[in-house]
Amino acid sequence: MGDDLRPWREQAQDSHLLRAVAHWTDDPDKWLEAALPRLFETIRINPLRREFRWTQKQILDMGAQKIEWCPNGWVMPWVRGSIPQIHRELFIALHETGRITRQEAVSMIPSLLLDICNDDIVLDMCASPGSKSTHIAEILQGSGAVIANDVSKKRTNTLVANAQRISLPNIIIVQHDGRHIPKIPGEGYDAILVDAPCTGSATTRKNPDVWTKWLPSAGKKLHSLQLDLLSRAIKISRPGSVIVYSTCSLDPIENEAVISKILEKEEGIEIEKIDSEKLSGLNYRNGMTNWVVLDDKIKPTNDEQFEVSKNVKIQKMLENCIRIHQDESGHGGFFVAKIKVKQKVPIEINENCRIITPNPNRKGINPIPIILNDLPSIKEMHAPIVNGSSLWSKGKRILWSNNIIFERIWDQATQSRPDRTHEGGQWPPLNLIHLGIRAWEKRDSRNFRLSSEGLHSIQISDTGSRIHRINFETATRYIGNKEPSENTENLESGGHLLILEKHGIQWRIPIWAGAKISPMWKRQEDVILRKMMEEEE
Repeated sequence: MGDDLRPWREQAQDSHLLRAVAHWTDDPDKWLEAALPRLFETIRINPLRREFRWTQKQILDMGAQKIEWCPNGWVMPWVRGSIPQIHRELFIALHETGRITRQEAVSMIPSLLLDICNDDIVLDMCASPGSKSTHIAEILQGSGAVIANDVSKKRTNTLVANAQRISLPNIIIVQHDGRHIPKIPGEGYDAILVDAPCTGSATTRKNPDVWTKWLPSAGKKLHSLQLDLLSRAIKISRPGSVIVYSTCSLDPIENEAVISKILEKEEGIEIEKIDSEKLSGLNYRNGMTNWVVLDDKIKPTNDEQFEVSKNVKIQKMLENCIRIHQDESGHGGFFVAKIKVKQKVPIEINENCRIITPNPNRKGINPIPIILNDLPSIKEMHAPIVNGSSLWSKGKRILWSNNIIFERIWDQATQSRPDRTHEGGQWPPLNLIHLGIRAWEKRDSRNFRLSSEGLHSIQISDTGSRIHRINFETATRYIGNKEPSENTENLESGGHLLILEKHGIQWRIPIWAGAKISPMWKRQEDVILRKMMEEEE
């Protein structure tokens, strides 16, 4: 153990958390040795980008090692927050442009266990900052829909930023208290992730403050919220669906005690045993079937609210939960339970049900569907709308999504309560914050420019008059220039898209043409393309 960890060690050895861990594991000293060192940087590569293999080569050149149990997951050879200067610019650019996502390895587990398929509608109930939502969107391969929810306006802004960074058409951002989030049309969500607010007692390797701040009472205060969130998830899921409940805490009060109570409270659910093949190579242990309720002096106390159910069947099912401990996984700590919704009591609809019709005054607030033929300058770049994609108008922005969102969410009536139905053709009862990809932005009465967020996913026309194939020499004139270049090509005023193809990869450069030509993308895209061009020299 290096001297750099001595302050944390001193804090840890005198902490309430370490004393509590003695009740949760057989060898707290061994756990402590693994809970102190800083986490290594872990990432996942976006498999849906055209340059996936090129990106993989870049991180391999940086020394990345594959995470055995996580498709597209990698461990970098440096501690979080200490990127070597030689790799810093490229690594950050890869993340900021959505080619990779920086995410703690164990937090990738819940998305892998949802058993989702293309066209599924998945709810991430407590989604911010969005690493799990974007992971789910990648697993769905841009199909279906991921409804990423958070109760906080500030945190939904973070969700929007992450959704745009990853640039996939199947993400919807909404803002609700998860305990009251509406059901979607039909029988309910196909899968739900409840990554519940928690005390973070398993995050010591990235958050040393836990050593001095953690108390058992914090978990007890969160227990009711965690239970309510999970209960709501069950009510709005369809029969046959999967709910994954997870925390980054090791405290059984936030984990097994929540699962025990939900099994007592709700009918028609069971805790599924997790297929070990899905997490092959990851060391974890079964859930606890008995635990001690602790007070803030780490003394046992009697409190039936947090004790295990006396039902033997429920106790047995708790073993199907998994606990990831730092000393066994080589990563951070985590808790996961996989809940199968078998059946639900149908909601009786009030015969005097109120019908909520679309409010025309909200059209300027929420996106509304539009057709490509109404946007001639976009039509010159965009391929015909086929294979289920939709365009939406919101102010000066044109958004792009897949058609599942239109057909199964926007266009369907929603039974929000037994006495209330919302007609199709509106977003309520969902409080929509953002939809899909910000594909184009209006510049004047007739011209739109392709946004940097839309570069990677938009279907490009093969014959559009604003699509131009270029070579390296031409590309070099536009990459990395601080000042706009002269319009020597005499391009028509407005937005255009330059296409550079090399080794089977299509690189897209959006520009705005006037007297001069200006690239219209994030600076980090310059970094990526410049790196690729250097490799060709």
